[in-house]
Amino acid sequence: MDGEIFCFIHQGGELVKGADGSVEYKGGRNNSVTVNPNMSYDQFVSQICSESNIEAKVVEFRFTVKFDPSCLLPLHDDASLARMFKFNDMFCRVYVSPRADVDADVDVGFVAPASAQTPVISSNSAHVNTHGNTDVDPPKDISDDQPRIESNGFLQSSSAETTSMDQHDSSKFHNTITNSGQIFNNASEFRDALYLMSLAGKFSYSFKRNSPKQMTVVCRVDECPWKITCRAWGSTNTVQVHTFRNVHNHSLEDVASYKPILRSQRASLVIDNVIRSNPDYHPRQICEDFIKQHGMRLSYSQAWHLKEKAKERIYGRPKNYYKLLPWMCERIVQKNPGTIIELNHSSDGHFEQLFIAHAVSIHGFTLGCRPIIAIDSSHMSGAYKDAIFSATSYDANDSVFPLAIGVMSSENYEDWSWFLKNLKKVIGDKKVVIISDRRPALLCSVPEIFGVENHAHCYHHVKEEFSSFLNKNIIKGNKGKENALQWLDSVAYARLEHDYNVRMCELRKFNDALATWVEDNSPKCWAMSKFPKNRWDKMTTNFDESFTVWLRDERHYSICHFMMEHMDKLAAMLVKNKEESTTWEGSIGPKIKEKVMLNISKGEGYPVAPSMNGVFGVCIGKSVLNVDTMNQTCTCKAWQMLGIPCEHACAALLSTGQNVYDFVEDCYKFPKQELVYSGSFRPIETHDMPSVNNDGVVRDLTGRIFSSLNPPHGTKRPMGRPRKKHIESQVMDRKTLFCSQCHMAGHNRKTCKRSLS
Repeated sequence: MDGEIFCFIHQGGELVKGADGSVEYKGGRNNSVTVNPNMSYDQFVSQICSESNIEAKVVEFRFTVKFDPSCLLPLHDDASLARMFKFNDMFCRVYVSPRADVDADVDVGFVAPASAQTPVISSNSAHVNTHGNTDVDPPKDISDDQPRIESNGFLQSSSAETTSMDQHDSSKFHNTITNSGQIFNNASEFRDALYLMSLAGKFSYSFKRNSPKQMTVVCRVDECPWKITCRAWGSTNTVQVHTFRNVHNHSLEDVASYKPILRSQRASLVIDNVIRSNPDYHPRQICEDFIKQHGMRLSYSQAWHLKEKAKERIYGRPKNYYKLLPWMCERIVQKNPGTIIELNHSSDGHFEQLFIAHAVSIHGFTLGCRPIIAIDSSHMSGAYKDAIFSATSYDANDSVFPLAIGVMSSENYEDWSWFLKNLKKVIGDKKVVIISDRRPALLCSVPEIFGVENHAHCYHHVKEEFSSFLNKNIIKGNKGKENALQWLDSVAYARLEHDYNVRMCELRKFNDALATWVEDNSPKCWAMSKFPKNRWDKMTTNFDESFTVWLRDERHYSICHFMMEHMDKLAAMLVKNKEESTTWEGSIGPKIKEKVMLNISKGEGYPVAPSMNGVFGVCIGKSVLNVDTMNQTCTCKAWQMLGIPCEHACAALLSTGQNVYDFVEDCYKFPKQELVYSGSFRPIETHDMPSVNNDGVVRDLTGRIFSSLNPPHGTKRPMGRPRKKHIESQVMDRKTLFCSQCHMAGHNRKTCKRSLS
């Protein structure tokens, strides 16, 4: 792995889980360090202990994964450390606790003390609460309003070396039901435990009586004494095991004829722990593990649906997260004053549009970023087909700086116009250049909001359209296509008007239709020599595509989970870039320094003729270019356009013994980088997050009701496996098909319609 990871260290406090499933770390000390993913476990412990002033011999470490902060996993060797780095992107959390002597067969959880409001427990059983001895009388004053501990707490594995198959080994489900007197929160929990127990014991059962108030279960084998009865407590939903006769009497024929029954809702409980620790658990691996462990043969579709049901149980139902969206937006603004959030919904309360620009991003862009913004979009692949809009800029080291994001129920002119109007409010009076692709909605909305002179078309997409035009017309063979694309590059990257005209004449001689296509496709918006504003050599939005890659996993989540992950990643990125800037050698960052050094190496051999008032003549073959070091200009215009001395300027400066780095524009220097990352950013607290009741109302534990939203209209994703891999249009990189008979593009000899002569 490359780069470093920001690591939060929590020590001396307690993990408390609310009734809604949210997790909060209370008390103790918090620290942070930057760690290298390539370090060993011993090096990691040494660094943590030295910076946190703790003794390694008396403590133990656990970590969480980004997709489930309620799951604590042991951290005790190189393998577990590698897993922590693999399943945490850019930041991670490590919890330090006193070492305790425990039985090897018992999972040790991070158990809160008795003084905690709501304890967090660890259990390997599936939705089971065991209460002591066999003969237990139900309490007389129990009611539905009495708070209970959720059973899906901090599930942990006793060994960091377990494989996906081991993690749902059927043997651990033998004790989901242990004795008479055992209590379950409701009948559904009892049925879940019963199903898992039957998988582990490899027997089939049937209900003699099956109601929420009373259940009688027997083994399907004739004359087998196994039996369980369960009864509800009065008018409550709580049920208790009354009779537990856990003895089977099966013949070899009965054992051989056993066939497990697939109940998808309950079978998905088997893989809950695996999904928590490994979200990339593939359906084909699920199929293989179910055969090995349970003798159950699944189709790919069944395994995929099992995984989706497990994810829904772990992360919640996606439609409920839209209901929590107003609360989350309000909390973000409350914790980070200055953050701009616009939440739009239909008249009947269905989500439509969301715009978020965090205060720290606004602060950094206003004070230190160059006035250039790239906008792009991608699609969420969760239960609803929302579109993610993004606006990003550059910091002083040419690194991506996220400015704003949006989530829309669709992607059309109205959505882009609404997003850009809010973006205009964020940047205020600052004049900016907007780079985007050439989809019709953007060709209309960007000029309306920012002006046509400030709209730069992404050359990458221009080239794709040009390549598509080549495929449909008279250009034959891959060589001809490559030559045409090279001519287009020479036209687009020509800095001088004279060079542009020369290249266009050459392209017209090569193919008149191609030159006409260039003239008809607004070269003033993408050709360097034609664009009226400074765009710092930013010809494409490819750097913005890295923002999509940055949130590659998160776009598969529900909307609230996506927002939380984006905030965590943003915080980690800000801290990392700020810390890296303190290690710069000199006044400019490593990326800019690399560009300067490349220009210096190119210009070392150029002859330089000094002139008056800081003007130099640099000889390039038979041509002479003038470099004005006082006004920081060059005939080639590269210095003016980029703000970094070009190779000709470097030759002139070096000839007089001047420091080239002193002539780099201030927007690339450390003081600007300091301003970009001088803001503050606080993560939101979710320990008091309300929950969605069965009636669809959003309430907290005090009974307070909050406003809510419904899912967007008409964007429910159809059934079936959604596309996981983002496929970018790359027309110019596709192999063109040519017919060997007629030599035309788009078909082969077999499908050619021209008759044989």
